[in-house]
Amino acid sequence: MEDLAESAIAHAVKLGAEFADLRIESTVGTNIVVMDGKTKSMTALRESGCGIRAFMGGVWGFAVTNSVTRKALKEAAESAVGMAKVAQAKAKTKFGIPAIKPLRATEKYPCKERPSEVRMEEKVSFVLNLDKDMSKMDPRIGSTNAKYNDAEIERVVANSFGTLVRSKEVWALGACSAFARSDGVTQHGHAAYGNVGGYELMRTKQATEVGHRAASMGLRLLESKPVPAGNFTVVLDNVMTGMLAHEAFGHACEADSIISSSSVLEGRLGKKVADERISLVDDPTVENTFGYFSIDWEGVRSKKHELIEDGVLKGYLHNIETSSRMDSEPNGSARAQAYSAPPIIRMSNTYIGDGDQKKDEVIGDLKEGLLIKGAQYGYVEPAKGQFMFKCDEAYQIKKGEVGQRYRDASISGLILEVLNNVVAVGNDFKLTDPGYCGKNGQHARTTDGGPHLCVANMVVGGLA
Repeated sequence: MEDLAESAIAHAVKLGAEFADLRIESTVGTNIVVMDGKTKSMTALRESGCGIRAFMGGVWGFAVTNSVTRKALKEAAESAVGMAKVAQAKAKTKFGIPAIKPLRATEKYPCKERPSEVRMEEKVSFVLNLDKDMSKMDPRIGSTNAKYNDAEIERVVANSFGTLVRSKEVWALGACSAFARSDGVTQHGHAAYGNVGGYELMRTKQATEVGHRAASMGLRLLESKPVPAGNFTVVLDNVMTGMLAHEAFGHACEADSIISSSSVLEGRLGKKVADERISLVDDPTVENTFGYFSIDWEGVRSKKHELIEDGVLKGYLHNIETSSRMDSEPNGSARAQAYSAPPIIRMSNTYIGDGDQKKDEVIGDLKEGLLIKGAQYGYVEPAKGQFMFKCDEAYQIKKGEVGQRYRDASISGLILEVLNNVVAVGNDFKLTDPGYCGKNGQHARTTDGGPHLCVANMVVGGLA
């Protein structure tokens, strides 16, 4: 396969490409969905193909083939170069791709039990049991949804600088949603467990209890009061701190959004953007996490990214193109959902670093406010610096004590205000549930987290 890759790259350069790269991938995967006790879908994926890019004078041509033969790759290289030549005449921004040190490496993810060697019947039984755990907990659990995904991907990345990387990626994930209903009120509980690794992950207690965790959350929320709306000092738990790190600030730190003027952090490098107690990190090298990878999809070795340090914006997430255009170094942040999509800048494990206060102190020092726990979904406008996050649950804090539980809470605010309103940072750092981040129609494995965080003057949406 390496010979095919190098031959296709050489052909693209011969045809005039200033820079060329490709990814040859072979994927085996499973997707199972069970709803309300019945198997809704069951998919076994087997596919292979190649995506090749050619760069000329500020533009890219990208071609895809699902036939991994010398002839097919040669034709894909010709298509990519042809598209780049046509687009080059209309390019508004001219730039080059400076040579970077080539990487020759092999990357193998940890795996004790290959998912592809586990019978489909066993995987279906696992998901059915997750669903059953939810439905049997309480008659008020009216609807359930359990999912399982796995993938084994062999990838070759090569480019015209001489990079040649071979990766064997493997991961597995189980996730559940439970909908509890009573007296016209419906509440949603959810939970997930996944990591890089093999099917051994699904044999752990963390995986087999996912359904119980989801149903328990739904039932708790059903028995809760609606949250009052207003401005509050809030304590965010590890999960919501992680969503804030990823959604509100992480996306704004992606260099492609800086170049396209769609980030509120444009032009703020080296400037204070948060309280001095805040450090924001994206680190794909953290092992045993769902967002882990050691080499990105452009063949650049990944590393820990210090995005905000002591409240000051220190850097962005880069791929080969943005680092070239912004006179920086590529830092291993490019990934693609499949060979049929071009690699784009993606986050990995994004988090806010530890502070110096115990969790009990962060809560205990608060005379009145709310404890925000868990995160369901969020909306962010990086260009305007606005966000809104739906929370799992909230609790009243009064005189340092946690009391009444609430439901239907959301928080919203301005990115450049919220982290400047931080009044305490806990020392109980934790990376939380795994998930998929969507961007430009592509999904990528991610994890986020942080410590408990106390923020003043947060807008909380709920009961008017």
